[in-house]
Amino acid sequence: SLAFTNRTGIYWTLNLDMSQASLNGLLKKTEHYDKDERYMATSDLCAALQRHAAALGASAPQGSSSSNQSSSGSSAPYQYGSSSSSHHQSNNPNCNIIPIDASMERRICTAILALLDDDSNDVQAIAVKTLGVLLTTVHEEQVLEITERLIDLVLDESKSDLRDVYTIGLRTLIKTIPIHMGNGVSFKLVSKLLKGIHQENVQDIQLASLDILTDLLSRFGAYKVVAMEQERILNVILKQLNSLSAMVKKRAGVAIGCLAVVIGDGLLFRLVDTLLAQINLGVEGSLKGITISENSPAQRSSKRLEAQKMESERGADDTPTDTRALIRTMCTISGTVGHRLGRQIDRIIPIFLQFCQPSDAVSGDDMDNDIDMEDADDDGALSNEMEDDEAAHRANELRESCFAGFESFILRCPLEVQPHMPQMIDAALAFMTYDPNYSYGDDDDDNGNNDDNDDDDEYSEDEFSDEEDMSDDDDDDSWKVRRSAIRALTAVVDAMKADPSKLWTEYGVANALVKRFKEREENCRVDVIDCFTRLLAITVESIPKTLPGGGDAMDAASTGENAAVLEGLRTNFIPAIVRACEKQLSAKRGGERTKSSALALLSTTCLAPGGIGGADQIGVVFSHVKSILNEPSGSKSLKLDALCLVRIALSCDQHQAADVRACLVNLLPELCKAVQEDWYKVIAEALRVLSEIPRLLIQPSADQDQLSSDKVAMQLFSAIEPRLAAHDLDQEIKECSLSATAALLSMLHSHLPSAEQNKLLELILERLKNETTRLAALKTLSIVAAAGDHTSGAIDLDWILDDAVKELASLLRQQSRGLKQSALEALDIIMKGHGEGMKVELFEEVLREAGGIISDGDLHISHLSLRVAISILKASPSSGALVQSYTLPPALVLSTSPLLQDLALDSLLSLLRELVASNAVSFSELHSKLKHHFPSQSETGDMAISKPAVSNLAKCIAVITCATTEENRNEVVNDLIISLKSNAVNSNKAELNLQLSLLTSGEIGQRVDLSSVSTSVGTDLQTIYLSSFDSSNEEIKAAAAYALGHAAVGSMSNFLPAILSALENSTQKKQYLLLSAMKEVIKCHESSGKDLSESIPMVLPHLVGHLSAKEEGVRTMVAECMGSLSCLQPREILPKLQELTSEHGGKAVVEEEEEASEDALVCWTVATSVKFAISHRANSTELESFMPTFLGLLNEKDLSVKTAALLMVYSAVHHTPMLLAGLMREHVLPALYELAQLNLKRVVDLGPFKHTVDDALPLRKASLSIFATSLENCPSSLDIPLILPILAKALDDVEDVQLQAHHIVISMCSRHPEEIFTGVESFVEPLEKTINKKKGNKTGTELERVNEWIKSGLRVMIALSQVEGAMSCRKLSDFFERTKKNHKFQPFLKMLEEER
Repeated sequence: SLAFTNRTGIYWTLNLDMSQASLNGLLKKTEHYDKDERYMATSDLCAALQRHAAALGASAPQGSSSSNQSSSGSSAPYQYGSSSSSHHQSNNPNCNIIPIDASMERRICTAILALLDDDSNDVQAIAVKTLGVLLTTVHEEQVLEITERLIDLVLDESKSDLRDVYTIGLRTLIKTIPIHMGNGVSFKLVSKLLKGIHQENVQDIQLASLDILTDLLSRFGAYKVVAMEQERILNVILKQLNSLSAMVKKRAGVAIGCLAVVIGDGLLFRLVDTLLAQINLGVEGSLKGITISENSPAQRSSKRLEAQKMESERGADDTPTDTRALIRTMCTISGTVGHRLGRQIDRIIPIFLQFCQPSDAVSGDDMDNDIDMEDADDDGALSNEMEDDEAAHRANELRESCFAGFESFILRCPLEVQPHMPQMIDAALAFMTYDPNYSYGDDDDDNGNNDDNDDDDEYSEDEFSDEEDMSDDDDDDSWKVRRSAIRALTAVVDAMKADPSKLWTEYGVANALVKRFKEREENCRVDVIDCFTRLLAITVESIPKTLPGGGDAMDAASTGENAAVLEGLRTNFIPAIVRACEKQLSAKRGGERTKSSALALLSTTCLAPGGIGGADQIGVVFSHVKSILNEPSGSKSLKLDALCLVRIALSCDQHQAADVRACLVNLLPELCKAVQEDWYKVIAEALRVLSEIPRLLIQPSADQDQLSSDKVAMQLFSAIEPRLAAHDLDQEIKECSLSATAALLSMLHSHLPSAEQNKLLELILERLKNETTRLAALKTLSIVAAAGDHTSGAIDLDWILDDAVKELASLLRQQSRGLKQSALEALDIIMKGHGEGMKVELFEEVLREAGGIISDGDLHISHLSLRVAISILKASPSSGALVQSYTLPPALVLSTSPLLQDLALDSLLSLLRELVASNAVSFSELHSKLKHHFPSQSETGDMAISKPAVSNLAKCIAVITCATTEENRNEVVNDLIISLKSNAVNSNKAELNLQLSLLTSGEIGQRVDLSSVSTSVGTDLQTIYLSSFDSSNEEIKAAAAYALGHAAVGSMSNFLPAILSALENSTQKKQYLLLSAMKEVIKCHESSGKDLSESIPMVLPHLVGHLSAKEEGVRTMVAECMGSLSCLQPREILPKLQELTSEHGGKAVVEEEEEASEDALVCWTVATSVKFAISHRANSTELESFMPTFLGLLNEKDLSVKTAALLMVYSAVHHTPMLLAGLMREHVLPALYELAQLNLKRVVDLGPFKHTVDDALPLRKASLSIFATSLENCPSSLDIPLILPILAKALDDVEDVQLQAHHIVISMCSRHPEEIFTGVESFVEPLEKTINKKKGNKTGTELERVNEWIKSGLRVMIALSQVEGAMSCRKLSDFFERTKKNHKFQPFLKMLEEER
């Protein structure tokens, strides 16, 4: 070993200076008489070549055959003596590499090929490995010579002893060579491999040729040379299905499966037709004489075995082909290209089902019953029949292939298999129990009705007592059939995840799976439990959506079915599940995988309604968890699974708290001990479990619990504190210990002595000062400071309060935004709960640091800083001077920022209100400062001031005005009226002041009744607002409308009648402004929750009267009002909208009319109203019954109505997808499929030139937007296979539509790779047209737009190439390679690589 290491080191040194002499020395030693010397020399040569290639930048993949790796390894081999050599040497100054000339290459290749004939197997193996490295460094000519040499050796009948070595070498060559050599290698191999397959007299050559051809088809099947020979290859391989050798037939079937991936649809369909025709002939013969009306299952099985035996004994002359080989081949094809066989499924599945008849799925119990009933002679005959192991093996192999085919079809073609789903489920359920060589006995309590625990225990022991003996029976391969059937059932579960109720009721899958937990073979048993766990998880996820009132638009029948499932789950299944899992956990010889699956099932069951049951069931489960945790040498992963189960059981809301607490008494010591385990994942999970216990203890309970809070608190402290104090631990453990500490102190601190509390607080402070645990400590401190104990209130933080506040204040100077955010949140909580009595110096330090980070550059940080200042001001009103010094100046600057909005604006308004209310700042002073920050007209000149800035300042003035005394408020209102009257006279000179005064009056009017100031205020303001509508300045008109609407909120009786009266007596331009004011009235009521019901009868007729206004802006404003009213009063507005839809919908469109009809305008407004209602979060329960009527607008003839209806659907899919979950397939998708492909081009004559207009373009764009959003929010409501042709067409549309389609395809590549795989071929041509878009003479932004378009197409190409199996598509792989080699795309590809 030492010598080998030294030798390797020597030759690595030689690699850094690989001279001809060093290579000659290595090659000479490969001919040494001592096999050890030859082995070591070859090994050193392999290492040297590998490092040499790495230094040159060449890749040397070790036999990977995946398409992605092949693509990555497609760079050309190093060109010795070229400029590339100089480049590499310049990049690697430490490597003085001497290029290998052509003669040396040939000598190395000859030496390695000679070693393939070596007498030593070890030398042969290292030679094959070296060959794989060598092929990545030599020229293509040498690769082709090696290829030709190896294939000749494989086909040489005299080289039978070394044929396996040559085959491995050639297969290594195919998997290793750069992808650009594929055509050359294929040209050398295809004809000779077909010749080898024809050599029926030498089976080894046939098998080797088939194996090599399979690898060749897998990697280079789509290449030109192989593609030209596909039909010839297919004909040759098909003939091998008639071979007398089972191995040849099997490998021929595998080769056909690989070939099916790359051949075109025409040849694929011919292949399938040929196979199906021969299968039909074979099936008639193989099933001849077999009936399904026999009384005994064993008799039926024996007759089938007899027929199978007879068929196997017939020679090639008696039958044209082996039915099983054909079926197996058909199954292989189905597994690889099942998505392309949608049109053939109705022919294929019935044939598969003939070999998977449920009546043939006998078990050992059936055999026992039949044997007992038969007489001795029949018994002996039956035994003789069952001894035909070969026939049984072949039958089982066939059934396994059939179920694999079912699985592929169900996953790849879920829509096409729906008519056959019941039969496939029946077959899978039957063969899931197919175990003819084993009897499980008559003791069957799996239905949940048997409570005999003694029988259960006895059965559990018996079940696994002979498992090892049975597993040693190598001749029994029935478990493979069972496993394949279970996998098919798992595919069924995934395919029916949208509505799993039938699997519980109609098909009985759930009940059958629970009964099958007794399976003796662990592989199958684990698959059964996992399948049921998947079914249960899907059902639990669907329960909230399918319960009445859950928001899903499902019919009553479906809701009833799911309610029945829910009831059956609670009463029947959960008890049976718990008992079955108990058996698996208590089995003496139960495997670790089985127990892990049982624990996962119990974890999922905890989330189901009712959880795992009451105290008895929880106690049983916890006792098994205790046993697992107590096992000193037990599996760590099993302990982790057990702890996960306990955590879920404690944290879910499905169990009674008293039941869990009662069962936790015996388990708690083991949970605390688990924190001392060695594996960090177990420790972290144990800490998570402990963090759930305090919440459980504080829940109210009518019974006296055995669990003492004081005792539990000390136990938790003893377990958590050592881990919290330790420093040399994994980061996950540190964070989990902090979380557990937060739970303990926030809920049980009154049950801990002061010393223990202070110890934990000190450790939290220590963690707060540590950079690695700072964020977790901040979160912990926030939880502790915010929460109160259920008996004694908040915890006393005085022990660390001063140091903690100083540390938090210092963190505000850090650059990390997340750190500042967490520190501000913690400070806000501390000031609210513990600020009273705090030192003034601490307030000053916090306010200084918080005031320094208030700016419009980060509004969220500003919002949090303002909240801290408000909390300090409330906790200590005397700190007003500090707030005025440190917080008010940046807050005033922020008040005029055009970016100020949302939470930051609300916090600023709250701070100003609190300053005035607490008299920290006088009203007049603050009002003066706010006005001072507003620039005058002379300061701004012609420079425009942002409208949001004026609006924000108006809100600030209004807030402090409403917070001050009535005297001050009246003075401000009177000043505003005077200002408005004076500015209105000469509005052109004081536009900004006029806007500010208008907005301020409106904001004040929203908060107080302005008529209370004086009787004339309301009238004066109405006159001012309405007269402002005549201004030439659009900003003033908008401000007047806003002010009118907001002022009306505070005094509806004065302003609303004036608005409605003016609405009927104004022009359309003023109508828009008045409706805008009405919209503000409704929005203010909606946001504040005020009641508007009394005004609805007054407002609604006016809105309905303007539904058909000619001006789109007016109709849009009406729609916004109706949408907001639908949120406030859905029971009044939605029926009215439905009535209008029924009254005006369905009318024919007169093509001669240029303007839309009144009916079309009303329908447009209704659709837009519903869109706004959905976006404003209208009650989906109220809305769902009206949606079918509104969705009927998709079928209107008017294009504008169709567009509005599509935008309505988009709003629903985006905001409340469950609103359409039950309506998509019937009401939305048919219209969507049509509109997404609609094309209405027309030519408009513009005199000097003509312009083409596509009226359907907005419809296509809206349709694709719905598809894109549905893929994210409600993918189960879409039929993905039906969308693919639409996407293929959209990829060839105008630029905007193409970009949308690009986004959808990229999204589907990650979300639905199996579905997108079926449409890859149709995407290639439009994508190639896109990336080859001519740029012409475009410059500037036009050129940049074209480049972005090309990059988008390249993104789609890259995303498609990364889909599993997509590169097996010949069109895509050729397109991908052409694009990669094209120099004009290299800059784009490099940019995209940098983006990733």
